[in-house]
Amino acid sequence: MNKTLIGALLGTALLVTGGASVVQAAPKAAKAARTDCFFNQQVRNFSAGKDDKTLYVRAGRDTYRMETLGRCLDLRDSLNIGLDSHPSSSICSAQDVTIIVHSNGMGVQRCPVRELVKLTPEQVAALPKGERP
Repeated sequence: MNKTLIGALLGTALLVTGGASVVQAAPKAAKAARTDCFFNQQVRNFSAGKDDKTLYVRAGRDTYRMETLGRCLDLRDSLNIGLDSHPSSSICSAQDVTIIVHSNGMGVQRCPVRELVKLTPEQVAALPKGERP
């Protein structure tokens, strides 16, 4: 009976430690998929794509592309936008930010972001001149 108890305890210990290694591996994979973070106050310029779904933001020396879940009316024609970053002012992923646009006739419009990508200098140079922030 003692051998059975020892075997059961060893089996449980292996399951617990094996599960811990799986749990530790997940954050490493999540970190690799994250984009570099920036803060609201670093944003110096913006421009919108022709499709009312794409926003290019210049934050410090970096340029980011934000893709909204759907059309964001008047995004292209807006002179001012807001970036509502929740829960803090740090923006690291699409879930961290909502684009705020004052839409003519509709008031304030909140546009959830589906994708946030930091662009390389080559990608920024390839943007049409009117879409570069």
